[in-house]
Amino acid sequence: MGAPQTPRRLRWPALDVGWKTWLLRATILVVSVAVLWAGWNAFKLWRAWQNVERVEFNVADARQAIGDPANPFLGTEMLDDEPGVEPPETHDDPIELVDPGTTTPTSPRVEPEALQAFLVIGSDQREQTGPSSRADVIVLFVVPADGADPIMVSIPRDLYLPNPCTGGMSRINANLNGCGDLATGPELLALAVEDFTGIEIDHFAVFDFEGFQQVIDRVGGVEICVEHAVRDDKPDPPLDLPAGCTMADGGQALAWVRSRHTQELVDGVWQPMEGVNDLSRNQRQQQLLLEALDRLKGFRSVTEFSALVEDLSDAFIIDAGLSLTDAIGIAWDLRDLQPSRIARPTIPVSFYVTEDGAYVLLPTSSFAEVLGEVYPSVADVVAGG
Repeated sequence: MGAPQTPRRLRWPALDVGWKTWLLRATILVVSVAVLWAGWNAFKLWRAWQNVERVEFNVADARQAIGDPANPFLGTEMLDDEPGVEPPETHDDPIELVDPGTTTPTSPRVEPEALQAFLVIGSDQREQTGPSSRADVIVLFVVPADGADPIMVSIPRDLYLPNPCTGGMSRINANLNGCGDLATGPELLALAVEDFTGIEIDHFAVFDFEGFQQVIDRVGGVEICVEHAVRDDKPDPPLDLPAGCTMADGGQALAWVRSRHTQELVDGVWQPMEGVNDLSRNQRQQQLLLEALDRLKGFRSVTEFSALVEDLSDAFIIDAGLSLTDAIGIAWDLRDLQPSRIARPTIPVSFYVTEDGAYVLLPTSSFAEVLGEVYPSVADVVAGG
């Protein structure tokens, strides 16, 4: 027998110099196009971000300015000409308060590094320093640094708390008026929220009603389900939804969250919907925010995110400290978040009437107790604890 033969090695056909040069140029061209495309999309996103209106937001400086004894607003009364919350028909006569400031539950300060907190504010006008500017929607969104589930809490707009600007009491939504040159509306509102919750506010976003509609329309609407047909002529636009589930546009979504006199069609007769008050409106607001967040999951590329920011650049105001990198990071982190994972505790309140006859709400528990129900680890991150 002869010597064993060495297996023959397979070889690719040799390419001449012309083909090698062509492949090299094609590769360079593809890479260059990819880089240019990414750069163009990054530029579009940056340009869209620059078009978003920003407001200076330095809560620490505002707190120092307001605390100065020379603060001309100390001891003055905050303009408060709203009728306020409407107590349930089954509620007894409201309790008249002599000094509600002494009954407000307080919460310890939480270490700033332990939580990242955002304020989402819905306002009836864009000029946050204008007369009688009010926050119709106040939602606190908290993200624990230890990886625990995020937390969303609605702060009732008629919650009656100490006003950082005047030192007196006012509805929390009135803080969006600001404190003259000492604090902008968002800064004063953030101060009031911080004083009540013990949580430092990192960023905020303010939507006016038109901007709210734009956001809902841009994500393709939100689903609203009702057992009976509902209506309310008072909001603008008026509420008019059929029974069942409807993919509502921005106008109807806005009417749904603003409706305070919702009627439903039962057995052919229009009658007031039971349980509708400012607290139930908070639940509607949260649900629509979660629905919109869920629908935003469809935007998974920089190109789509850029188009979204560009379309909505005039729909909201943000704090000047929220960078584009921060926004992209937040959007990326939230892309896989299931709405069911977001804890939604409720601030317990009681109905009261002030000496001036205004109906308001007072918290009956500290925010630390509210937060502890869904995030027990908060006790471990109390400042100085």
